[in-house]
Amino acid sequence: MRAPRHAGVALFASLTIACWPVLVWYVQGSFDGSNDPWGLLALATAIGALWRAAPASPPDRPLLLPTALLLLYTAATLAALPLSLRALLAALALAALGSAWRLGRRLDFPVALLALLALPLTASLQFYGGYPLRVLAGSLAVALLRLNGLAVELAGAVLLWDGRQIAIDAPCSGIRMLWAGAYLMAAAAALCRFSPRQTLAAAALTGSLVIAANAVRAAALFYLESGLLVLPVWAHTAAGMSVFVAAGLLIMHGLYRIERTPSAEPACLSVRGSGYVALTRPAQLICLLAALAPFAHGVGRAEPAAVPFPGWPTRFEGRPLTALPLTPLEERLQKDFPGRVGRFTDGQREIILRWVTHASRQLHPSSDCFKASGYRVETLAIKRIGDQYWSRFLATRGAIRLDVAERIDAPDGGQWSDVSAWYWAAQLGHTHGPWWAVTVAAPAPLQ
Repeated sequence: MRAPRHAGVALFASLTIACWPVLVWYVQGSFDGSNDPWGLLALATAIGALWRAAPASPPDRPLLLPTALLLLYTAATLAALPLSLRALLAALALAALGSAWRLGRRLDFPVALLALLALPLTASLQFYGGYPLRVLAGSLAVALLRLNGLAVELAGAVLLWDGRQIAIDAPCSGIRMLWAGAYLMAAAAALCRFSPRQTLAAAALTGSLVIAANAVRAAALFYLESGLLVLPVWAHTAAGMSVFVAAGLLIMHGLYRIERTPSAEPACLSVRGSGYVALTRPAQLICLLAALAPFAHGVGRAEPAAVPFPGWPTRFEGRPLTALPLTPLEERLQKDFPGRVGRFTDGQREIILRWVTHASRQLHPSSDCFKASGYRVETLAIKRIGDQYWSRFLATRGAIRLDVAERIDAPDGGQWSDVSAWYWAAQLGHTHGPWWAVTVAAPAPLQ
């Protein structure tokens, strides 16, 4: 027997309530300033695509995939896996439910991709994927530059040429360009009802264009940073934006051509009602289990071996350090931090020291903390002092302007100017802890 039209809304509500920790995490992550707010646009697009679609006959056992994903979510909750991973499962479960209820598909890929893009994971993507993407862009940029007769080498995410080192910094990883390209593709495929074959072609086109555009941007910025082209400071931003806009236009043109290509897939049969069945008793029990799972103790969590703390340094760059109390935000961050956090001053600058025992997402960029505290962050060029490389950004809040520099040091002399490069070096066994992450915040002159 078919359920009334509002039955689908009840199904969505039940599944959302079952994943209530993810809902709380989603609201906090979308508005705490550490992630870009564009995920809300992806969420609105996914809802709009489902709402405007003509109801179609559901697949056999329409609750099978949403229920299976909810069971995986419950198991992940009991295993105390990070909320970001559980959010992926919850988003896919909701996408599977919407696909079966409104589109007559087991899982509609464009809607699923929009659901994943809606998650506030920009900072995590930059952490885990930023460095590999910069290495990929650097490798392709080296090939382009060599075609132009320049003997450029690549070391990690640094271009080497004529005794100079030009770093491909975190904003040039292409995470935002990749997100924007994926959103354009998913939105067009969802709203225009692309067939699976069309969606696959659109995804391949978008991925190829984004990777190529990021390589072209890295090569173009090389000419500016190396001094081969002497242009105003704003040319750096203009070059990046030009490549971004060009890639977007090419993606939109490609999607238009794909949409005009006839699809061999027959359209789903429309029905008068929602064509959906009511929430079954097993599904109700699984929703209840998922909602109660967060109250259980995590299982299978292995604590890393304890490492003795060597104590805080008493001097920094020749100046004596004076300990300062941690801010409330730093107190919260230290709760699950794999090491120690200390706040100091040398009389002129504020210095945050983080002692880290093992590679962890908990060692996030300092810019995330400043964003969460209400600062507007503007990335600056990497600064070299002797043999040290510091990533930098300008933090502004009202009349307060701070020039913030950050680096990570290893016991064996290794150094990294961003946490993504450090994380992957640790994961691949290229460095071993414990490490020191140093953040220096100095007053910046008013413009």
